[in-house]
Amino acid sequence: MSDRKKAQDVFNETNFVFATKTTFEKAFPQIKDISVEITESGVGVYHGHGTSHYNKHNLGEYINCSNSLCYNGGFSIGTIIREMVYKKEQEREGTAICQGNEGSPKGRRIYRKCLNLFTYKIYIDYFNENESHNK
Repeated sequence: MSDRKKAQDVFNETNFVFATKTTFEKAFPQIKDISVEITESGVGVYHGHGTSHYNKHNLGEYINCSNSLCYNGGFSIGTIIREMVYKKEQEREGTAICQGNEGSPKGRRIYRKCLNLFTYKIYIDYFNENESHNK
């Protein structure tokens, strides 16, 4: 396995000045359930293993990149979910390009941008006004 940190690793190790990290349930109390399907294509993705599924119990701020040469690789699924919640969207499909760089293990030398591509499908089920958010 690569010793290059991925986007979620970098996020986990970062201390923010004006924000704190929290659980999915606390960040999105209005979401009853969420289903996220990610299909990645590019370096490090093996035939038949490029699709991953997430729910509110295993979803982080970032989806990591599979490219073993990529540092800080992946994309922010949290940004997309926050926008969907703000707009009260129930479904969204789209694509995202990896934010990482191929380079030295600690990211000091950048050789090129990572070219991996992510296709996502997100389905959100919101609590209605009559349902309890504390289940």
